[in-house]
Amino acid sequence: MTTPMERTLSCTIATLNRRYTQKLNSNPLLTKALTLAFFALLNEQLASLFAGDIQELVVTRNVSLPHTITAKVPLMGVFAALVNAPITHYGYRLINRVIPAPLTTRKKVLQILLGTGVVTPIFCACFVSWVGIINSLQKLKDEYKRGGDWIARLKNVIKHMILIVRTSLKTNFIKVTTTSVFANPVFMFLAQKFVAPEAWAVFFALCYFIVGTYNNTRVKLAQRKLKRRQKDDGYDRKSE
Repeated sequence: MTTPMERTLSCTIATLNRRYTQKLNSNPLLTKALTLAFFALLNEQLASLFAGDIQELVVTRNVSLPHTITAKVPLMGVFAALVNAPITHYGYRLINRVIPAPLTTRKKVLQILLGTGVVTPIFCACFVSWVGIINSLQKLKDEYKRGGDWIARLKNVIKHMILIVRTSLKTNFIKVTTTSVFANPVFMFLAQKFVAPEAWAVFFALCYFIVGTYNNTRVKLAQRKLKRRQKDDGYDRKSE
């Protein structure tokens, strides 16, 4: 038998799910934007926590608060809401309109090919470019502070931003896209079988949130090991 608390929790979850589905139907893009932003913010926080990448906020001389918030966190949320959500919302909606239900085996394969060959590369290109810009914000700020009027400085920043995007795409686009190309057909197969078309963007966000958190944690752990090794090497040189 279920306890009163379990019944209350079950009713609460059912109510939240119903309300979320209603919002997804009435305001699909806004709901997906908020959902994807939440996943992006949670991704960065969990990855930092799992990797032990904890920052210290000094409140007073004797009091400090541990946290995992960095400048990258809100910027990734902005990307998820303003770039990722529209791409996946309109991309998968177009795919479902071009190849509508009922889905035969041939239609399912075509949907997977379109999603993997069109939506995924567009998203990966935007993602890689955005991360490249985020990682070079200080450099862009330094370029803007150089001499000249504000128009000249703005042109200089735009020129360097284009260069950063080109370099990021050249360096990381193939790597990121390759991973997504292998994962996307599996996610699309599951979506075709179990998920309503209007919820595809949210489903893919959840899938990539899990994969992204795992990969992000691995990257952060590798960065910590590298920093520790560099620190140890520096200490050894000083000792010699």
